[in-house]
Amino acid sequence: MQDAKPTLRVLFGLTLFIVFLLLALVYCNYQHVFTVKHIDVSGNYELDEKDIVRISGIKRGNEMFSLDLSEALQRLTAEPYVHHAYISRQFPDVIKIHVIERQPMVLIDLRETYALDAFATVIPLPRKSQSKALPVIKGIDPELAMEAGKITVHPDILHVIHFVNYIHGLGEEIALYCNHISWSEDKGWIIRPGTEYPYIYLGKEDLEKRIDILHAFVQEMNENNIDMRRYRYISLRYNGQVIVREKL
Repeated sequence: MQDAKPTLRVLFGLTLFIVFLLLALVYCNYQHVFTVKHIDVSGNYELDEKDIVRISGIKRGNEMFSLDLSEALQRLTAEPYVHHAYISRQFPDVIKIHVIERQPMVLIDLRETYALDAFATVIPLPRKSQSKALPVIKGIDPELAMEAGKITVHPDILHVIHFVNYIHGLGEEIALYCNHISWSEDKGWIIRPGTEYPYIYLGKEDLEKRIDILHAFVQEMNENNIDMRRYRYISLRYNGQVIVREKL
């Protein structure tokens, strides 16, 4: 019997603690302590904060404990511009949402104009002013079906995305030569910095090798203070040669 008294005291104390905890939770719920009062959004650029909150489905006044964060994450990642998202509770009343957006790398002109990221994922046209500085791809089959949020598997598009990624790895000096990109069934890929500059014919194969040759050629022209605008076109299609045609 002597051993039972400490056990009873422990059970009684534990019961009191549980009752106190339940009463505290009821009181907090009554006072709306654990309800969403603030939603902090970070990582966004193209999407506005209010857009991210709306897409997540989380609203101020929701109960913190009853929120289905996995469902909110699914809603966010279904948005074409959202690559990854993270949502966390910060008690008593804050929800934190962090997004990693897809970054548009190029624009592509079909029947409509779309943007593509570095993985060839189709995303809507960016609303921000950066779209004016993105390279534009033309000459692809205008009937090609594109779906926002999906990776295109069209071989020509995958091809061009691959070599644009490669060009950006070489630095801004050579990346500028891809402001305009077009496809020709006869000549293959053609790039051009702007309307005053020559067309640069890359052909259809070994594009990275030909970009390396172009990079070396551009550096040589710069070192010799030769204005590239004197040429009508530059062709890299033949056995590693650089063939130029000057303007008349």
